Amino acid sequence: MKHALRYNDHDIDLPPGEFVIGRAATCQLSLDDPLVSRNHATLRVTPEAVVVADLGSRNGVRVNSERIDGKRSLSHGDQISIGSQDMTLLSRRELVADTLIQGPSERASTFGLLGILADKALAMGRGDEAEKLLFEQLDQLLVDAQRGVKVATETLERASEYALKLALATTNGRWVDYIFRLHMAVGRMCAGPVVDELYTVLRKVKTVNLTVLRDYLHDLHELTGRFGPADRFLLSRLEGLERLAAAK
Repeated sequence: MKHALRYNDHDIDLPPGEFVIGRAATCQLSLDDPLVSRNHATLRVTPEAVVVADLGSRNGVRVNSERIDGKRSLSHGDQISIGSQDMTLLSRRELVADTLIQGPSERASTFGLLGILADKALAMGRGDEAEKLLFEQLDQLLVDAQRGVKVATETLERASEYALKLALATTNGRWVDYIFRLHMAVGRMCAGPVVDELYTVLRKVKTVNLTVLRDYLHDLHELTGRFGPADRFLLSRLEGLERLAAAK
């Protein structure tokens, strides 16, 4: 199993051993945040598992918004909050091997099967369970898109639909960010129904990354010469989303 920590859009490899997070320059991940203690938390990494431990910090450690007491075993997709900084654990089988063996069409098929299970979890109000089911496939789709792999329109629409559902079920704004990152990677405008639903979702999630939305808008403005009236209208709607997000 390969582990990494996603922080500020970067994936930091976690080799076996101890990985210290804190404000001190000697930490493996040094955070410039007054809410973070000098040596705040540690990740104990083995090929089989990652365990986060609070090192007696003043403000504690939260996993999926819940403050931990001492130690907590982590799973793929768990969100770790230290001070005002959020990061996500990524745990996968050897990623390169998986990517080479399993082509995009096969991954799309698997995504569909996982989607059926996730829909059942969502219908039962188990947003966290649905998130764990879909996280790896959604994340791999984004990685593929950022590497230049062509994403079919149907796959893009389904991924956006699931991201919206997860955002509503978990109130986690990272799924709103995901939609903008994915569309930015493929260089496409969000579909009208996605933009409409984003207005509802944005009012319910806790926070969104304004930088991601503004970067996406910047890219779209570069393409306005190719837009017809419908796309120009959608662009104005996305600009309205930026104002709504900034007011949160």
